[in-house]
Amino acid sequence: MGIYDRDGNSSTVSQPPTVASRRPLSMVAKIVLVTVGVFLLQLLTQRPQADSLAFDWLAIERDLVFSHGQVWRLLTYAFIHSETQLLHIGCNMLGLFFLGRIVSQTLGEREFLWVYLASAVFSGMVQASSMAIFRTPGQDWALGASGAVCAVFVLFALHYPRMKLYFFGILPIEARWLLAVAVAWDGLGFLGLAPSLIVGDGAKVGHAAHLGGLAFGFLYFQWNMNLTRWWDQFAGRLNETPKPRSNLKVYNPGSQPEVDYSTKIDDILAKISAHGEASLTDRERRILTQASEHLKNTRS
Repeated sequence: MGIYDRDGNSSTVSQPPTVASRRPLSMVAKIVLVTVGVFLLQLLTQRPQADSLAFDWLAIERDLVFSHGQVWRLLTYAFIHSETQLLHIGCNMLGLFFLGRIVSQTLGEREFLWVYLASAVFSGMVQASSMAIFRTPGQDWALGASGAVCAVFVLFALHYPRMKLYFFGILPIEARWLLAVAVAWDGLGFLGLAPSLIVGDGAKVGHAAHLGGLAFGFLYFQWNMNLTRWWDQFAGRLNETPKPRSNLKVYNPGSQPEVDYSTKIDDILAKISAHGEASLTDRERRILTQASEHLKNTRS
């Protein structure tokens, strides 16, 4: 169906208005949507007088991790939440949404995803280890994104320590002081000296996971980590095809051919433009160095 110019007898078809391209979802929005989707799956797989099937397969359960090797739970637990306490998923996703957007802009979206997943795994390992060492009756499972959100909060507070946040949505307090409160509360809570707030009957706050997330965020900031670069370097080494070695070596200093770096340099520059300098492998960095030295020698 076209739009026609009806001025006079002309039947010229006019161009349709340009449709504004939709902005792609941010990484934070994608994580929130995935988490909410898994929560809906929990509700759809609920069983009478029992936990949901999603809970059974995704939550950290101490013995299933250590005795049966179900290590995937150290990540998947961060995407499920209490099926009866909506504040559990609500508080976590609100914190992730408001703090994560700023941290994601600071780190870059791909790096933020690595940080979120790695901190979730690290927090899960700390929580599972704590449950294995201190075998408290009735505390053999854990779930929720709190550990990963704590890591995001630490990075926010360390990058923007004087930015004010609203404690419980009411009291304005600088991020650095709110971080101190969180560390103290989780530290005391881990020792059993602080009350569990906003949790249902029979549920406990995973203070060990919180402390794991806080520690991961601090170490990430302190050591200036770059998980994306580490992964790209690791993947680059895996993709490099080893060259067959030859026992015969011939060296003729009088007839060394000129090396043509132009094609290689173009490919490397295109890679930097598309993925950033951090995506380069050690071999590509050596090529850039050799090309630079070659250019200096030809000009001298």
